[in-house]
Amino acid sequence: MNILVLNPGSTSTKLAVYADTEELRKQTITHSREELEKYPRLMDQLDMRHGLVMDFLKETGYGPGSFGCVMSRGGSPPGVRAGATIIDGNLIEALKERPKEEHPSSLGPIIAARIADEAGIPAYIYDPITADELNPLAKVFGMKGMENDGMCHMLNTHAMGISVAEEIGRPFDSLNLIVAHLGGSNSICFWSKGHPTDVAPADACAFSAERCGFMRSERLVQMCQKHGCETIIGWLHGKGGMVSLLGTNDLREVEKMIEGGDEEALLYMKAMAYQLAKCVVTLFPVTSGDVDGIVFTGGGARWGMLMDEIKSRLSFLNVPVYLRPGEHEMQALAEGALRVMLGEEEAHIYEG
Repeated sequence: MNILVLNPGSTSTKLAVYADTEELRKQTITHSREELEKYPRLMDQLDMRHGLVMDFLKETGYGPGSFGCVMSRGGSPPGVRAGATIIDGNLIEALKERPKEEHPSSLGPIIAARIADEAGIPAYIYDPITADELNPLAKVFGMKGMENDGMCHMLNTHAMGISVAEEIGRPFDSLNLIVAHLGGSNSICFWSKGHPTDVAPADACAFSAERCGFMRSERLVQMCQKHGCETIIGWLHGKGGMVSLLGTNDLREVEKMIEGGDEEALLYMKAMAYQLAKCVVTLFPVTSGDVDGIVFTGGGARWGMLMDEIKSRLSFLNVPVYLRPGEHEMQALAEGALRVMLGEEEAHIYEG
């Protein structure tokens, strides 16, 4: 069965055609800042991005009727569950009118619905970053009217958890796995019996390649007063972490600095590992220490020096550590679609 996979991002639109889980065609279309500045609002990009998808299909010889389903990155709808969700009018309305945050991935489900409606086939999203199945205890803030939420790398952590479950020969929904995604931002998700019950999201996790990570709340307020909110938002998104500390968001460059004898770079690597290990351990109380494995994925998991430093700090736990380096979003979307189409997983109806 052919599956069309869509993944619009901030600076690119990723497209792929899969036969079951085998990638047949793939294309990444990059968007310059100048190109995107033509569109005042995010939703103004819809027709442009839809046109690019249709051009891709024409160039590759596929029409909407060539597919069994369309699977899209999920955007940021409120009140959505992990796993697959059917794209319908309610979901599209939520993405257009009340997303939890503005993000180009919210265009994907709307484009998917257009293609699916033309072909008379189903369309789904899978593991959007706003998937929320947190333990009620994890939601409580010490201020009335505010709740914690589960925004993190749901898609990749879920897929890599399933991969580890297959490796050890146990059903994913029988395991308690802590899965950490290390990349431009770091986040950690505790997948307990198939559900994301607690998280360390990017702004409450260790600093990363380009995010400053968690900060003391009173200190954050002080820094906002001193530097302004826009500056602090930059530290939280793109201008923090190794970018601020060493002037690069490329961890390979940091590794070269260390190999060249840069003691400052070595300190920052060790600090990142130290903080990530602390964040992993903070999730152990979720299941009273009943943890079957710790998984590291994302580009940062390729850095052997960083991984060795983290594993040495976690060794006292006597819990297996698994490495799944890289970003696997497109493959994860295709695998999720196939499970739904084969009846191995039931897609949710969006209730918001």
